[in-house]
Amino acid sequence: MIGISSTLVSSVEYLKFLQSILQVIATDSSPQSVYPLLQENLDKLDENLGQILQFWAKETLPQLQPKEAEYFVLVLFKFSKLIQQFPLGNIASNLEIAIAAYEVIATVFTLEKFPQDWAMTQNNLGNAYSERIKGERANNLELAIAAYSNALQIRAKSAFPQDWAATQNNLGIAYLYRIKGERADNLECAIAAYHNALQIRTKSAFPQDWAMTQNNLGIAYLYRIKGERADNLECAIAAYHNALQIRTKSAFPQDWAMTQNNLGIAYFYRIKGERVENLEQAIAVYSHALQITTKSAFPQNWASTQNNLGIAYFYRIKGKRVENLEQAIAVYSHALQITTKSAFPQDWASTQNNLGIAYSERIKGERADNLEQSIAAHKNALQIYTKSAFPQDWAMTQHNLGIAYSERIKGERADNLEQSIAAFRNALQITTKSAFPQDWAMIQNSLGHAYCNRIKGERVENLEQSIAAYHNALQIRTPENFPLDCLQTARNLGNLALENNNWQLAIQGYALAIQAVEQSRNWAIDEERRQEIIANSINVYNKIVQACLNLGEIKKAVEYTERSRAQRLVDMMASNELYQGGNIAPEVEQHLQDYEKIQQRINLMRFGAIPVLAGSSHEKMSLGTGVKQAHQSLTREDLSAYEEEIQALEAQKQQVWQQLRRYDPVLAGQVQVEHLHWEQIQQLIEEPTTALLSFYTTKEDTYIFALFKDRKTQVLTCERQGLGKLQDWILDNWFRPYVRTNSKWKDKMGDFLQELAERLQLEKLVGQYLEGIEELIIVPHLALHQIPFAALPMKADGRGQKAEGKEEDKAGGRGQEAGGKEEDKAEKEERIVIDQTRGLAFNSKSSKSSPTKHVTKITYLGDRFRIRLIPSCQILHYCHQRPPIEGQQMGIVEDATEDLPFTNFECETLAQIYQVPSEQRLQGRKATVKSYQKLAQQVQILHSSHHAKSNPFQPLESQLSLGDGSLTLGQLLTPSWRMPNLSEVFACACEVNFTVTEITDDLLTLATGFLCAGARSVVSTQWSVEDLASALLAIFYYKNRESGMSRSQALQQGQIKLRKLTGEDFTQNYQAQLNSHLLQKLEEVNTAKQQAQAEGDQAASHKWLTIAKKLEGQQQSLQSLGKKDFPFDHPFYWAGFVAHGMD
Repeated sequence: MIGISSTLVSSVEYLKFLQSILQVIATDSSPQSVYPLLQENLDKLDENLGQILQFWAKETLPQLQPKEAEYFVLVLFKFSKLIQQFPLGNIASNLEIAIAAYEVIATVFTLEKFPQDWAMTQNNLGNAYSERIKGERANNLELAIAAYSNALQIRAKSAFPQDWAATQNNLGIAYLYRIKGERADNLECAIAAYHNALQIRTKSAFPQDWAMTQNNLGIAYLYRIKGERADNLECAIAAYHNALQIRTKSAFPQDWAMTQNNLGIAYFYRIKGERVENLEQAIAVYSHALQITTKSAFPQNWASTQNNLGIAYFYRIKGKRVENLEQAIAVYSHALQITTKSAFPQDWASTQNNLGIAYSERIKGERADNLEQSIAAHKNALQIYTKSAFPQDWAMTQHNLGIAYSERIKGERADNLEQSIAAFRNALQITTKSAFPQDWAMIQNSLGHAYCNRIKGERVENLEQSIAAYHNALQIRTPENFPLDCLQTARNLGNLALENNNWQLAIQGYALAIQAVEQSRNWAIDEERRQEIIANSINVYNKIVQACLNLGEIKKAVEYTERSRAQRLVDMMASNELYQGGNIAPEVEQHLQDYEKIQQRINLMRFGAIPVLAGSSHEKMSLGTGVKQAHQSLTREDLSAYEEEIQALEAQKQQVWQQLRRYDPVLAGQVQVEHLHWEQIQQLIEEPTTALLSFYTTKEDTYIFALFKDRKTQVLTCERQGLGKLQDWILDNWFRPYVRTNSKWKDKMGDFLQELAERLQLEKLVGQYLEGIEELIIVPHLALHQIPFAALPMKADGRGQKAEGKEEDKAGGRGQEAGGKEEDKAEKEERIVIDQTRGLAFNSKSSKSSPTKHVTKITYLGDRFRIRLIPSCQILHYCHQRPPIEGQQMGIVEDATEDLPFTNFECETLAQIYQVPSEQRLQGRKATVKSYQKLAQQVQILHSSHHAKSNPFQPLESQLSLGDGSLTLGQLLTPSWRMPNLSEVFACACEVNFTVTEITDDLLTLATGFLCAGARSVVSTQWSVEDLASALLAIFYYKNRESGMSRSQALQQGQIKLRKLTGEDFTQNYQAQLNSHLLQKLEEVNTAKQQAQAEGDQAASHKWLTIAKKLEGQQQSLQSLGKKDFPFDHPFYWAGFVAHGMD
């Protein structure tokens, strides 16, 4: 029996408890045996017990024999470990008792007599000091480090490798949280200690210990200051994932939950990858942790994870902002159910601080009241977070309080801003650049904002203080390390400078902001997210252009206009350039095959047999597959299932597209797209008689930059023609009328183009800047991509030109109806479509035009200049970089659906001009998707004359209609559709260059798809073009090309010839040939119809009957054309054809 000294009779109850607990431990030291007794005596687990223990030991130990003393302290050692880990009672008191016991043990287990036991005691004493609550935290950590260092005097790697590793791990923890010394150096010491531990704690030998140290290493990398922040966070995530290989939910649920919580923190701060997905990952892993860390089982950890989850919801991008903020407030409130001020003062203060932040941003409720709630919460936190006890937390809460005061509504605005500045200054007393660089930069940014708005003091001095603070912040918030933070501060600096007419400083600020935007975009691996990043920051590009112009830096302004436009298209083109050599990775090849297979299934369903409702007047029509279809009407339920199956395939195809794009070398970050410099842009202008006109619209104005080979760059400002006044006006008066009611759009075309020319100050542009210029390379912006620049009138007498009346009602085009989103359903339904024509017919009921014989004399922009359009200078640059092509072999794809009256006439003429062999001429059903692909890869000139349709709302689904289905833009943009030897494409079909561009200005059309695939030049169409006019213009174009004209000149002269073609000339030179052609085609169609009737193929019979009626209608229309003065004078017939790319 261990004796009890009579000198402690006054503390007999404590002594009896000590006696009983030590006797139990001497018999059985398991927690199951000891913890019930501790729980029964919680009233005695206080600091008195530790003091009595030390006094009693001091009196008793000298009286014991050495062996008895050794036995006593061995039992006491076990007691110390148990009380240190005991979860009940007052944790602070438990740790004080453990420390008192370890100090007693150290008097017996000395370094000299019991080095190994002394080292073990020092290690555990270090643990107790590391976790100690009482006393100064900074001093406790110093004592812990000293104790671990003592232990390592004995616990050498060679002699005691496991113990050495355990103490290294513990030392790492102490350095991780150390307050004294330089924070950056402390974290390096922590990382070094963890790496030391991992030399012994390998996954194979000590899997649990390995996982524990990996988790700790992750924490150290999470907060590391030295090195690249983005890389450190990746190291943290990797370490946590390592830990989770062992810490599984089933084997180690509590450790699994802890590491999941830590992983959530790392994803929350992650810089690489997409911010939106990182936050979703953080929310997901916090939710995982809460599966184990429940309120009842682990209340404190539950509250901590709830707090972290609230932070993630506060910053969440997905979902509605108002709901995310309410969710954040709710989970903070949950956490406060456990983390009360009395029980967990630090956690309570942390959650109060976060709650204050949430209320400062809250959308629901009264703004003024929310800010008062915010201020109150931050002041609550400061009751615990004092400067002396918790300096770092005190500083962060001061910062947050400063933000709340800077936005406060109640009270005097001037006084609130002074309170705000004072709080920020307080925060900077602790948050130094060397110790907490990222937080220091954040506070500097906030301080800059407060001084910018300050009312008291001298305005000039306040602005200087603001600028200095922003510059301080940008020392840390660089585009490379913290792109999102850099964007915030650099934009603030730019805005301040712009508002105060400091153009140079504004450019510096916005330039940094743009670098940050582009860095974020480069790190994003999702195509849609990359677009969002540009779209959300487009105002920065607009403002730097404005600042450059104000400073007279026109060249720099042009460079920045290029950096903002068509970046998605540029990425795709850059990627396809890498694939021109033919090397495609196996995983990419597999996705390409999957994509093509899904498209083939869609084609088979859509084109193999088109079902109709039972009772409908139309039967199923077999379109170009050669398969006979028995007539079978469908119920509405059958049709709904049919449509659902196609939609499911479309969704599956979109998923494969996204997977395919993730392998893209540009999206994966393997290739960085370099932006063009001024010199590279100017090199695109090859002749002194060529001008490049770059249009750029900001919120307020539209700028037209005129670039020349050997002249000074000029800029024309179209004042008050900004996004709303000009771009929205174009959408309302050009795009939407075209989509809804094509005839009204055509009737008003002349009025619209005249007003647009006036808005763009066309006369001034040409008269002042384009003297001696013969060719224009035009870079449109946003809705201007849809404008037929060649048809912009140069004189006022062009206003109000009308269409030529009913004769157009039967004219066929080369396109089909465009698809769209649900909100555009009304627009789609109003489009009048003649089934299986090149495009739209005109609804005579809605047309108010009347026949006219008078044609006004108009000079168009296309009369004065040859015109080429390009989506961006970068796209043209890629075209120029492609090697020259030998040969001029033509391939022809014609009338794939066998229902266009004049396409065969057009293509037969071209085949004779270019001597095209039959194997390079795909006619009718022979024009399958596969044969089209093969032909496009063999020839240098591709003439593609058939149906097409644009889908402006889902541009990747825009398609060329072929004999066995569709070739979509999505397919054209994949590596399998490389056409490296293709010199030019003439897409004589409808809407090949028709779409609506978003704010990012990406012109995703079939025309640009051909450029991406490898073509140097593309002639395409802006709308649904008329069949006969298209055939004649194509013939004129190629005859001009044969005579030696460039592409733009051939198109220009072809358009002029078509426009000036008189009815008399048409009758003399073309009418007889065309009549003969129609008669021959009608004979072929009637033969096919009779054969289908004989075979009982009702679907085919219906198809040929429809085509026959169309041909008969065209025969009648053909006769009327000769009676007109100029049958093709209206811009509708010729201006929709545009040239892209090289000349």
